[in-house]
Amino acid sequence: MSTLVQRCQTLEFKLKALAQANSLANDLKFIQQRAGEWQARYSKLVGLRAQTAPLTLSSQDAATVASKIGALRQNGQKVLTRLLANENIKELTRDSAWTRLLNSCEGLAEELEVAGRKAWRAHLEQLGTLEDPATLRVRTPPTPSNDEALRAYQVSYAAFAAIARLGLPRSSDDLAQVSSQVASCRQAFARLTFDLPVEVKAFYDAIYAGTATLAHVTPTVAKWLGEQGHLERFRVRSADQ
Repeated sequence: MSTLVQRCQTLEFKLKALAQANSLANDLKFIQQRAGEWQARYSKLVGLRAQTAPLTLSSQDAATVASKIGALRQNGQKVLTRLLANENIKELTRDSAWTRLLNSCEGLAEELEVAGRKAWRAHLEQLGTLEDPATLRVRTPPTPSNDEALRAYQVSYAAFAAIARLGLPRSSDDLAQVSSQVASCRQAFARLTFDLPVEVKAFYDAIYAGTATLAHVTPTVAKWLGEQGHLERFRVRSADQ
């Protein structure tokens, strides 16, 4: 008889342990689901806050973002208070409080992204407009000094464009880099010469066309080349070579 009682007690213990294990497994699954829902939204928000931190939002956008931050904090506090008061993870979704928390996080991220993109565009506009290198090449006389300046301009312009085409800066380094590249472009642009004496322009046109002869080296051309320090750039070669 005692053996039967013991077996029943053991069975009861195992059934309780099994029920508890099932309950814990369900709780763990629930926790993982809720954690996944929150982490997906919070990770995006953290990333956007890092990207927009170096930017200056408009006063209206800043006020809207601040309001949504307040709503997120309020909803988060409600959920936390409920969880601390009743350590049952399923209390999180007893009503719409959890959904409101998730929605407020999404809403803040969306508002921050929109405001950040506007602030980024405004920042780029404040830096001024840079002329496309291809367009600049067309209207720039082909002299050695212009070619050198254009090469420098193209390098800086490419670096500028790679950052400027981003929807948002990746970090404060992008703001520093884009400002630096704009300054470098302007320095290279300042070295360009657009107005050349007619005879000098004809000389360079002939150089690049491969038809230049000594007849193109007029006194005006020779004087200009000397003033620019370009005389040593050219060598006389027989047309037969």
